[in-house]
Amino acid sequence: MAIVLTRTPLSCSITEGSERDNFHVRFTSVDCAIRDVDPQTLPAGKVGTWKIELYPQSEIGLGGGYLLERWGFLFGYLTQDYNPAGRDFVTIETESTAALEFIVNTDNPSHRPPVARVVVTDGVLSPGDRISIHIGDRRQGGVGSEVYDATTEARIAVGVDRDGSGVFKALTDSPRRIRIVSEPVPDLLRILAPSVVEPHERFDLHVQIFDPHRNICEQFEGRVRFKDRPNFDGLPDEVDFSSEDAGIRVLENVSITTPGIHRLAGFVENIDLAAHSNPIEAVEDPASRLLWGEFHCHSWGDTTLGLMDEPSFKVHPMARHEQARRVGRYDFCAPGPMSPPVYEDAPEQWAASRDAFRTFDEPGRYVPFLASEVHARPGGDRNVVFFDDEPRNHDQRVTLTELLASYGDRDDVILESHVGGGPPSWSRDPTPRERLVEIASGHGAFEWILQDALEHGYQPAIIGSTDAHLPAIGSPMAAHTFRGRFQKVLNIRDTGPGSGPVAAIWSTECTRQAIWDAIDRRSTFATTGARILLHVSIDEAPAGAAISVNDTVDVQIVVHGCALIERVDLLRNDRCLASWQPVEIDIHLEHRDAAPLREGAYYVRLRQVDGEYAWSTPIWVTCDEGREVDDPALPAWNAHEEIDLSNVRPNAAEAHEDALRTYLETEEDPDRFRDITPIGMLDEITGKSALFLAWLSPEDIAVSIRWYYEFEMPRLHLDWGWRDYGMHRGI
Repeated sequence: MAIVLTRTPLSCSITEGSERDNFHVRFTSVDCAIRDVDPQTLPAGKVGTWKIELYPQSEIGLGGGYLLERWGFLFGYLTQDYNPAGRDFVTIETESTAALEFIVNTDNPSHRPPVARVVVTDGVLSPGDRISIHIGDRRQGGVGSEVYDATTEARIAVGVDRDGSGVFKALTDSPRRIRIVSEPVPDLLRILAPSVVEPHERFDLHVQIFDPHRNICEQFEGRVRFKDRPNFDGLPDEVDFSSEDAGIRVLENVSITTPGIHRLAGFVENIDLAAHSNPIEAVEDPASRLLWGEFHCHSWGDTTLGLMDEPSFKVHPMARHEQARRVGRYDFCAPGPMSPPVYEDAPEQWAASRDAFRTFDEPGRYVPFLASEVHARPGGDRNVVFFDDEPRNHDQRVTLTELLASYGDRDDVILESHVGGGPPSWSRDPTPRERLVEIASGHGAFEWILQDALEHGYQPAIIGSTDAHLPAIGSPMAAHTFRGRFQKVLNIRDTGPGSGPVAAIWSTECTRQAIWDAIDRRSTFATTGARILLHVSIDEAPAGAAISVNDTVDVQIVVHGCALIERVDLLRNDRCLASWQPVEIDIHLEHRDAAPLREGAYYVRLRQVDGEYAWSTPIWVTCDEGREVDDPALPAWNAHEEIDLSNVRPNAAEAHEDALRTYLETEEDPDRFRDITPIGMLDEITGKSALFLAWLSPEDIAVSIRWYYEFEMPRLHLDWGWRDYGMHRGI
């Protein structure tokens, strides 16, 4: 009989049960490498069709049916039944005399576990009948669905309602679990060392292999050779990887014999992969150490996304700290629940975070912190970071007023502002102070949040953090599906970095108190992941200081990069005071501001040729003789160079223009994009892409488009403006 397709929000859920109906989960890849079998493991990024088959073992009457949920992964950002040529197209077939209604969830399905519901509208579903649901159905020209590109454990659950009561009882075979593993393709070599050491001080060197999605390539077997290493001691000529190493080797007791800036070069034997380590500064008796980590990433505790709702091998707090140490080579980290249930309903979640906090506390080597996100409505999200052990976390759904009443006056708590689900709106909801602001995350770069803070008179420390959900803590930036910020512009949420950004803290030592004191001094800077050595000072006052001057401001900028430095901008308040394009890896710049303002916040933004950014925390300068009004001739902080789009052809990106336009015509409203123009090819930390510039209508705002063409299903990343540092809050 007939099947009626409906699109509506689904709020129902599966309850406990042991119904004996059978169901199978099958995945068939486009390249047929994975055929029509129940998968136990799937490689990240694989494209194909999911087929879920349901077999009733007893009758299902009028109003009854099945409910399908996904947990720990995504079938696709927007499972849909209206665009056969598009991605994630969903269909249903049946061998039954019953009439069915098939409901596809349209209530932001990336944030709600229900995927679809089958309802009997006439007749009866009987034993011997069969229902087949296809997600990513390609039979009408669709491109399929992509396996969510973060290694994790997927759960597919099915419940049955036999009598139309609205209660869906779990099947005996539910849930089916699928381990999503890294793609067995080595695509990036990374070598991580501490940023500051003393000569002859022993340290651990981390050598890592990542796949194209920036997951650790756990299947890698091969050899990494080192070269140009006369100043390194205790370092072998080469290091072999076996399958037991799971993509990471930690080499102990390495040291540097002479003072100075050092980088270690390495390459993968028989593969075109090479890398330099981060710059390592060897100095006698250093006054401070550069520590790396983050204060905003997530572990078990998720009532909204259905991604981190159980303590799996990937998101358990113990696993998160282990990732921070091995993958990120972090000195500190604060993984915590993203949207935990009310504490009284699940105290074991916070207990797991506290257990991991105590287990991994190792002063001098690694400092864990406790944290838990709060989605203040209104007021904007805050990540609540605790100095020490805390007996309980706060309800994640409170107002900003309630949050400030609990923690606003506590010096042992930091309320970190960030751009996630709800960025702060300080004009509407002013706060007494903002101690820590996240300028870059797994969602992208957001320099505008710093500009907002300065406009409202705040003097925060600046950090980066991943806001990681499923990626491993400490992974590099990726062209990561579903993390972009254009969900109100595009039908399908575009890519974002997913991981990468980190906090850099100049601290006297790697201890809890020293790190906390450094934040209070604002001795921080942020990067999108590169372990850049960045020093910014004014008259010997470091970044984060508040000083007074008589008549001039002398700025010194010292950078030791991880790649060639493409551009450096010196900002004063909301104006660009000076710019350089050094295309060097080590630079020392000076600038004299001979006409300072009475009050000026000076900070540095830099970009490497590989797409990595860094921002310094401002230095706040008061000059009694300074000007009241800024020079109108200075360019705005978010100005970008004018480009004559009619005069950039020919270039290599033209080869991908048809594919991009076809994608926009299939998945989006192409009329929203004006003057789409190929600019050139990029090879950045996120991967190879073709760069296009365009105008977004009807607002007529400049946007850039990166087309990541190497994936089985090409990915797209949009950014406001023709530079990618976060110039615009959004529409």
